[in-house]
Parts: sequence; C-alpha cells; structure tokens
Amino acid sequence: MLAEAIVRLLRAIGRGRGCLLILEDLQWADPETLTIVEYLCENLASEPVMLVCTVRSEPAGPAVDLVNVLAARRAVSVARLARLTPADTDEMARACLASADVPESVQALLAASADGVPFFVEELLAGAVQAGALVDDGAGWAVAGNLEPQVPRTVSDSVEHRLASLGNAARILVTAAVLGRRFDWTLLCDVTGEPAEVVLDALRAGVDAQLLVADPTRLGAVQFRHALTRDAVLERLLPAQWSELARRALDAITAAHPDLRGEWCDLAARLAERAGDGRASELLISSGRRSLARGALTSAEEAFAHARRVADDPASEANAMDALCEALAGAGKVDPALELGDVLIESLAALGAPPGRVGAVHARLAGVAAAATRWAVAERHLTLARDFAARAADPGLSAAVDVTAAQIVYGRGDLEEAGALARSVRSDADRLGLPELVCEALLLIGHCARTTDVDRAEQAYLDAGNVAALHGLELLRIRALFEVGTIDFMTMRPPRQLNLARELATSTGALVTVAQIDLHLGAWFTYNFDNEDAIAACRRASEAARWLQMHELLAISLVGEAAAQGRLGRRARMQSLVEEAMTVAGDNVVVAGLMWGLCRAELSLIDENRRRALRELDTMMDLLRTSPASPAMPPRGLWALVCAVEDRDGEAACAEVRASGAAAQSLVRGLVHLAEAVSAGRAGRHEAALASFAAGDEVLENLTWYRNLGRRLVAEAAIADGWGEPAAWLVPALAQFEEHGQRKLVAACRSLLGKAGAPVPRRRAGSGVPLVLREHGVTEREAEVLALLGGGLSNNEIAGRLFLSPRTVERHIANLTAKTDLRTRTELVAFAARTGGG
Repeated sequence: MLAEAIVRLLRAIGRGRGCLLILEDLQWADPETLTIVEYLCENLASEPVMLVCTVRSEPAGPAVDLVNVLAARRAVSVARLARLTPADTDEMARACLASADVPESVQALLAASADGVPFFVEELLAGAVQAGALVDDGAGWAVAGNLEPQVPRTVSDSVEHRLASLGNAARILVTAAVLGRRFDWTLLCDVTGEPAEVVLDALRAGVDAQLLVADPTRLGAVQFRHALTRDAVLERLLPAQWSELARRALDAITAAHPDLRGEWCDLAARLAERAGDGRASELLISSGRRSLARGALTSAEEAFAHARRVADDPASEANAMDALCEALAGAGKVDPALELGDVLIESLAALGAPPGRVGAVHARLAGVAAAATRWAVAERHLTLARDFAARAADPGLSAAVDVTAAQIVYGRGDLEEAGALARSVRSDADRLGLPELVCEALLLIGHCARTTDVDRAEQAYLDAGNVAALHGLELLRIRALFEVGTIDFMTMRPPRQLNLARELATSTGALVTVAQIDLHLGAWFTYNFDNEDAIAACRRASEAARWLQMHELLAISLVGEAAAQGRLGRRARMQSLVEEAMTVAGDNVVVAGLMWGLCRAELSLIDENRRRALRELDTMMDLLRTSPASPAMPPRGLWALVCAVEDRDGEAACAEVRASGAAAQSLVRGLVHLAEAVSAGRAGRHEAALASFAAGDEVLENLTWYRNLGRRLVAEAAIADGWGEPAAWLVPALAQFEEHGQRKLVAACRSLLGKAGAPVPRRRAGSGVPLVLREHGVTEREAEVLALLGGGLSNNEIAGRLFLSPRTVERHIANLTAKTDLRTRTELVAFAARTGGG
C-alpha cells in the first residue's frame, strides 16, 4: 500500500512536466526500503517519472543483489561507473577544494591511495585538512605537514567488520598486508608457518569478503582491493607486531630471492627499516642505484636520502651520502650537490677512505661546478681530483678526471682543445673497458662538433647511444637520444627523436631529462611559430623544473612561454612571465640574452620599431659575448639581419655570428644569408645578393613566419638598392601577417608593395573582420569562429562548419578571450553580439 501510494504521489507531481526522483547510497538501505524500490522500478515505466538510484558495488549485499535481479528482468538500466581517471581525480580534487590548483604532493597522494574512487578522494582530502597537513593559507592550498593517507573511519569500520568474520584467516591477511598492497602469496607460507592449503583458503575468504582480488597481470600475485583497505588492515597491528612480522617477511624474501632483483630490493628495504634491521641503509642504496641506472633520478634521490637517515654507522652514512651526491649531480641540483660533497669529503677523511674514492668525489664535484659555470670551484676540485688519482695510481679515475677537464674546457669556449681531450679520453676508456666514460667522451665530442659539422656531431651522439644500449646504461642512452633530438632542433627537422627520447625518459622515470626535452620541444614549436603548442611544452618544462628545483631550466621555460604569449597579443601575461624568469635567473646571462632577443626585440620587430629592436638585440649580444658556450640562439641571426638593414656594418655582424658557431642552427644560418644579401645589394653586387637571398630563403622554407619576416626586411633594402623581386616576396608575407593579426607588419608590407609599383591585394580583413575586432588584433579565422560562437554553436559544430579540428577551435577561442580581455565563453558570446561578430 505504501509503495503504491508513492507511485501515485509521483504521478501527481510529474503530471504535465515530469518528475525526477533520486535515491542515493542504497547499499545502506534496510530491507523494507529495498522492497519499495523494487516496486517502484516495476511500476514506473508508464508514469512521467525517472527514478535514478545509486549503490556501491562493494561490499556486496542486498542492494547489489536487487540491482542484479532487476537488471535480469529488464526492469532497470544499469550504468556501471568506471573509476576516475587521474585527470578526473585531479578535477574532483579541485572541485572539493574550490581551487584551480592542487599541490602536486596532494595529487600524488590521491593517485596512490584513492584508486579512482570518488568517496576515497573526498575522505582523503578531508582527512588531510583535519590533520592540518593541508591548509588554505589565503593564496591557495599548501602542504603544511606530513601527507600520510588517513584511513576514513567508514573504511576502517567496514574492514574491521569483514576481518572479524574471517576467524583465523584474518591473521594471514594481516600478515599479507605487511608484504604490501600486491604480494606473492607463496611467501605467506614461510612467514606464517601455515601450509599452502590453509593460506589459499584464507586468501579465498579474503576475496569473498571483497578485501582482496587476484592480480591478473602476474601469476601467483594477489592484491588488496584498495590501497586504503590495506592501510586499514595494518591499523590492527601494534608496533611490536609490525616489527616482528617485518623481520619474518624480510627473512622469507631474502631466502626466496637472494639477489633481490627489481622491486624485491625496494620491499626488503622497507621491511628492514620497519624491523630495525641494520641492512636497511644498504638495501635502500641498492634500490636507489637501480633507479639511477634506469634514469629514475627522483626515485634514486629519495632512496639515497632515506638511506642516509636510517644509517646506523658513519661508514653507512658516507655510502649513502656518496650515492646521494651522485644523484643530485645527475639531476643538475648544483648547490645541494656541492654542499653535500663537502660534507662527504670530510666524512671520508675521518674514515680514512682510500685516495681513489676521495678523488672520484672531487671529480664529480668539478663536473657539477663546471656545468653551472662556476669555474673557480670546478678548477679547485679538478686539481684535487688529479692529485688523488695520481696517489691512487688508478687509470680509470685519471680518465674520469680527464673527461671532467674536457667539460670545463668546453664550458670555457675552447671547442678545439675540448674535442681533442674528449677523443683522447675515448681512446683510453675503450682500452680500459669503461663504457660509461666512452659514452661521456662521445657526447662531448658531439657537443664540440655541432657548431661546425652537424653530421659529425649526430654520428657521435648515435655512437654514444649504441654503446649505452649495448652495456645497459639506460640514462646515458636517453641522454644520447636527447642529443640526437637537439640536432633535429638545430636543423628544424620534425622533432621525432625528441619525442622518442621523451617517451623513453618518461617510461623510465628520468624526470630531469623529460623536463629538458619539453624545453627543447617548446623551443621547436616557438621557432615554428606554433605558439599554443609552445606554451603547453614550456609549461610542462617549467612545472617540472619548479618541482625539481632546476632554476636555469625554469627561467628559460618561462622566457619561452613569455615569447609565445607575447606573439598572441597577451603582453601583460608576457611581462609577468619575464619578471618571474629574471627573478629566478639572477645573473644568468643566457636567460637574460634570450629574454632580450626573443621577447623584447622580436616584438619590437612585430611592432615595426627597428631602432628599438636593434638596441634590444645589441643588449642581447653584449650578454652572450660573455658566455662563449651559450646556445645558438636564433635571435643572433635577427641581430645580423637588422644590423644589415639598418646599415650598421652588417658584414661584420654576419662574420661574428658565423664565428660563434651559431650558424649551425638552420634558422640562424638562413637569417645570416639574408643579412649577407642586404649587404651585397647595398654594395651593388646584385648577383651575389640574389644568390645569398635564394640560399637564405631556401634554408627558411619550413620556418614560414621567420622566412616572411626576413622577406619583409630584405624587401625594403632591395627596393632602395634596386635589386631582386621584392613584390613577389611581400605578397606571401602580407598574407601570413594578416593571418596572425600583426597589423603593423601588414601595413608595412602594403606600403612597400606600393613603393615597388606592384598592385596591393585587397584587404582580407575587410571581407569579414569588423574594425572593432581588427583593433583587438582578431584575425579573419578568429572572426569566423567568433561569429559562429555568437550564433550559439558548440565547439564541435564550429569545427564541422569551418573544417577545423575541435582542438583548433579551442585555440581560436582562447586567443579571442585573451585579445578581448574577457574571461568566459558567455562574455565572449555577448561581445560577439555587441560588435557584429555574431
């Protein structure tokens, strides 16, 4: 009677407009409520009512049974929700915290412990806030304490209830929890002293109670259903019980896997620490060494730092510091590596360490200091390293010292001597059978060659990669592949090798290398004028650099993004990024030079202010002259071209850029050819001017924006000096500048076409871009998108109408919001209506 009364009530409520009834969390419903739900599901099909019920599929119970019965009768439609993806989890966390940004450590906690379950996401965040580990400091959420996963009380109660029903099997499941979330069940026999039948029966009971699931990816492996389930099981243990079970488990693992390969070493280290076993530090170092070998620098650093904390004697602590210093050096963390190195050398002296070991530390620190251009520090450590190598009479250490010496010479700009030293080291390392040093020498040979002979440099990098692959030196292999990718960047070939190197570095956890590759990808997109992709890649690099505390990489990434933002008309954002970059960079001349050339001077050229651009490019060159080994920045080529166009000794400027080796980069080389064309034309050598122009135009064929900027600049000189075909050069330049909404360059091209006596194409903007939009720098394509947006079309509909991809439509909308200083899609639609864009 009650159920029928509810049906009639819903019918009355829904008459004429329909009714939606939502019943949540039916897993907690009593039998009487479930009976009414069943009646509703059977009798609402003909009523203007939609009934939506939610029920958790675990633990199994009467509500889940009812769903299965109703589904079998076809009385309901069942939507089994998948777990949240990592991106969904991040989005839910932002919603729960009402914040656009969630700290990375919080994201890592949710990824490790929430298992994509929305309830766990909410509970873990609430637990972190309640514990004071996650606080809102007014500027956003910040981590203020130890972010350990707090097991929700509801989970603890549920797990406790299920364990209580398992009898003796509960003891075996608790022991399994000590082995980790995923465990090898065969170890439980040795740890618990129970026969295999009893252990398997206990595991079956755990699966039936929905505490465990079989791991389908590994034969014989079982795992707890959720990370928090395992944590709740472990809550039952007293510290003494934990320690004793960890000791037994450690003995069982070392007996079954004496070589402790792979993850067994990590597990043994954790158990040794829990058991208070003196082997913990040694095992952590072994685990970190394996991470280091595969390029997972962050994991290695964490393992070594942990090993140092748990070391129970000076020798063990020195071993941990030695390994940690190596990891910090590999990660480019200069100050921490140098500071720790000094402490380590003092510890080794107190322990009476042999000279070879002390010399190896000095050699490493010399390399770290050289990479940071701290020449005095590098020379001091190099001198000490040579002294200790001589006392040790160790040819291998002497070769390692020579590699570092070559790196210092290279950093100081003497490529010829550095190359000779590197070739000598390669010969010695080959003879001594030291593949790591062979790779290091080959990489340096490539560095020395790439400013004069790109092919020879690429071959050296390929040889280094082959040696590394042959000897299982994964980190060096990734470095070699990355350097091959830099040749792609220098020649402006598609970045296939960079993308391949990124995939490999990501799969091995080499986060430092991933960040460096993202920076190079950002540069590749920047110089191909693909600004949105450049922003995305530079942001990935800068986010990683912040976390890894790589200050130079962070600063350069910020400058790269700033340049792309400025090109898109977002100059306030550009200025903010530039200011942050210069604060981070301090007195780094490379970062400052890149900022003046790429952000300032290039925008001055877009604004048709050549005098200002030349002043800014002069500032850039003054900075780069103090750093001979600075990268081959394309703005060097712009400097040579603007010097030539402004008649300020362009020939000398071209000679300087070529002498620096920067012309090995194809964009620089193309611009220098154009600069030489201008100088030749001004001197009346018209055939030479045409030849140089043709060479530069061909080199820049795939770099269309820079090609057209060069055409615009050369055309002005060619018109004045009476050579070439400036009108033919200006027409495609005009079209591209119109596409990018660069109004002053468009006006300059039109004016020059008039001076050349050529017909001026009709203004493309007049066909569909209202004046008010042109004043905002809106392009014709963006105006088309705005018009359709104002008509109420979705992104997919706009994409279909204009034959674009939805992603491209998203970019155009992002550009429109930036250029119009609007924030939301709704505001943009209203703007379209006001301006005639919709």
